[in-house]
Amino acid sequence: MQTVGELLRDEREKKGLSVKEIESAISIRSFYINAIEEGNYNLVPGEVYLKGFIRNYANYLGLNGQEMVDLYRQSQKPIPSATVDISPDTIETSANKSEQPSKNNKNSNKLLMISLLAVCVAGSAWWLLTSPKQATEPQTNKQIETNPTPPSQPQPPQSVIPPAPTNPVVITAKYTEKCWTSVTADGKIIYEGTPLNGDTITWEAQKNITITAGNAGGIDLISNGQSIGKMGAKGEVVVKTFVAKQ
Repeated sequence: MQTVGELLRDEREKKGLSVKEIESAISIRSFYINAIEEGNYNLVPGEVYLKGFIRNYANYLGLNGQEMVDLYRQSQKPIPSATVDISPDTIETSANKSEQPSKNNKNSNKLLMISLLAVCVAGSAWWLLTSPKQATEPQTNKQIETNPTPPSQPQPPQSVIPPAPTNPVVITAKYTEKCWTSVTADGKIIYEGTPLNGDTITWEAQKNITITAGNAGGIDLISNGQSIGKMGAKGEVVVKTFVAKQ
């Protein structure tokens, strides 16, 4: 079965496209395109945007991007280990071999138990005949005096200090070029797509926001009303995290 990278490369060659042409069309560096086609997935920095690159690349070639991502996931699953099949004949042969010595052991155990039982009976009879009677002394119950525990003193009420309120973090992204983007807010992915030149998107979170961009030079960021500028260089994959302030 062909790998995801082989399928994408074959389709690209069928359409007569070069890696540089793909880079210009979907704003993904040729270094990562070659890594995906050769199956060197570890060269792409991160599982999230590796899947995003595969999906965008496949959709641009006219393939089903989600099917390509599912095929990649299946290729990463471990191969189940082989099981050893033990035939009934093997089990039956082993049982027959162990059955013969067990019969001899049973006969020996019976003789040993009879001898031990006879010795125990004789010893018990001799002890009953020779042991003197012992007088039993009445036992007295001793009372243990315990000091009563004093009643617990009421604790003074403790004042509860409410936590300091936090201001939410608000990030606005203005796109000057096409750029694949993934956004995680408070630990959950809230956006994944490829905005176009001129698009503006705003995200908000209570604790933190993490933005992953496949073409960092195509995004201008604004954090809580303050301009940050370009997220990175053109064609560069950049991950940035913004934390809410107290």
